[in-house]
Amino acid sequence: MITMIYNNAGTAEGLENAWGLAAWIEYDQQVLLFDTGGDPEILSANMETLRLDPGKIDKIFISHDHWDHMGGLEMVLGRMDRKPDLYITANTENTYREKYVGASIIPVSTPLQIDDHAWSTGSFETIYKNNKLQEHSLVLVNEDSMVLLAGCSHPGITEITERALLNHPDKKMLLVTGGFHLAMKTRKKVVNISGKMKEMGVQKIAPSHCTGESSIGIFEKDWGNDFVNINIGDRFVF
Repeated sequence: MITMIYNNAGTAEGLENAWGLAAWIEYDQQVLLFDTGGDPEILSANMETLRLDPGKIDKIFISHDHWDHMGGLEMVLGRMDRKPDLYITANTENTYREKYVGASIIPVSTPLQIDDHAWSTGSFETIYKNNKLQEHSLVLVNEDSMVLLAGCSHPGITEITERALLNHPDKKMLLVTGGFHLAMKTRKKVVNISGKMKEMGVQKIAPSHCTGESSIGIFEKDWGNDFVNINIGDRFVF
């Protein structure tokens, strides 16, 4: 089950929304934390409201090294009495090994199996605000289907989805969710992306975070009953 515990999209009673993204993921009696939002105090308060104990986290997955996705990392590690596996993009390895000594650092470059139900897409390299950036996304797999969770999709959500499908050709893409980084894109561009996701066989779509309200509206209209809200406080069972 995926629970969105930090997001700037949506509202939920007792939870504060803020710019960024974090998701609490449970499967096989394990907990994987995907990203950690931007504000550690907000993340902490939301976790407390939802009665989620950081001490139960087994693995942490940081999609990319931007403040709104790793801002709560130090707080989370400080509340754990064991070293979780911390999956990061390879370009940040030295910095994270030095700064986050409370975690077992696992740098990711190529597609990587985390356990029986979780994979990294492998890191993509792109340019953001004239700087090199690496980002990887999380794939959750079951017998015949998978769910793709993206942090910000700086390399492009269609490119990320395409790689996930290539890495797991025996799985159907049940859901693509997370930040799609489309807030500044034209309507025509967003419509084209929406259509391409359908062509690739994506069954359900749930954009949030940096996708932008107008772009989210385009997906909602285009996908109808196959549009899903996975915003702050929302849950999805896979």
